[in-house]
This record gives sequence, structure tokens and C-alpha cells, in this order.
Amino acid sequence: MKILHRDPKLHAQRVAAIKKAKGTAEARKKASDTAKAFFLDPENRRKRSTAMKGVRFYCSNCGREGHRQFYCPELIKDGSLIRKFKCGLCGERGHNRKTCYKSRSSQTKTRSVKTRRNCRTCRQSGHNSRTCPNANGVEETVKPVVESKVGLISSEGSSRIHICSLCKGKGHNIRTCKSRDENVLLGN
Repeated sequence: MKILHRDPKLHAQRVAAIKKAKGTAEARKKASDTAKAFFLDPENRRKRSTAMKGVRFYCSNCGREGHRQFYCPELIKDGSLIRKFKCGLCGERGHNRKTCYKSRSSQTKTRSVKTRRNCRTCRQSGHNSRTCPNANGVEETVKPVVESKVGLISSEGSSRIHICSLCKGKGHNIRTCKSRDENVLLGN
């Protein structure tokens, strides 16, 4: 388990509280009350803050060190808080992608989003890598290929070109190997 505190006693108490919290609502309430009672003591609060010294916090909103997103100064503009959801589709605040008005305006958008995805093998749209018609000529259609310990990887390192462990062919794996289908039919 991840070390939650540098002080072994605090770590053991926190682990025990987490294990208890995985049970019923009563157990969670008891764990919560125990934690509250523990941190009412100023000495325990001091130990906790000492144990957390040196831990670096990074904000997931602005990316700077020293605070978390909840305390981000960029979210506090003109004395008012701007803590609203950010939509994954349009990027506006105040709603999420399920309640986005842009997705409601055209119901066919969900289908068109799926067809716009590109094949990871040949980088063309309209199909996925499993149904790619270009599966054998991968290294010519993608980026320059570099030999590595893992297999063939494009020079940018972002997409991996598979090598079949059955026929040693490039551009597919054993699951999609045509030789495998022939071997199964022949009874080998």
C-alpha cells in the first residue's frame, strides 16, 4: 500500500481507518468520528502537518506548485468563485458533456464523432486498426521505423508497429494473424 504518512503510527492509523471505511455506513461513520476525535488533539494535528512537510502540491487547474485546484487563485476572480464544471465537448464552464447544448443541437453528432476517429495503423479515417485494409504495409504508411527491445517503434515513439509471434510478420499480432487461421483450418 502507498505510504500515506512518514510517521509509522499515523500511517497505521490511517490504513486501519480506510479498511474500516470499506464496510457499512456504520463503519464509515465510526471511522469518520475516530478521525475527527484524533485530529481534535492539537498534538496530533501538529504531527500530521509535520508528516506532510516536503510534499509538493500541484494545481490541476493552472499547473503551478504550492496549491491544489480547490485553492487555485485563478478560480477566484473579482472576489467571486468560478468553480463550475468545464464541458469536455465545447470547453465552456457551467455544464458537462452530458448536458452540453451543442450535443443536443445535432443528435447525429455522436455517430459522426466515432467515424472521425483515425486508424492507429495507417492514420486514415473511416475504420479502426482491426479492420484496416493496409495492415500489411504498415511501415511504409506510418513514420520511419526504429528497431528497439520491444519491437518496431516509429521514430516519434508514439505508435508501435506490432510483430506477429507466429509468422514473424510486421503490422499485426498473433490474434489477427492470417497464418493462424490457416493453421487452425489445417488442424495444426
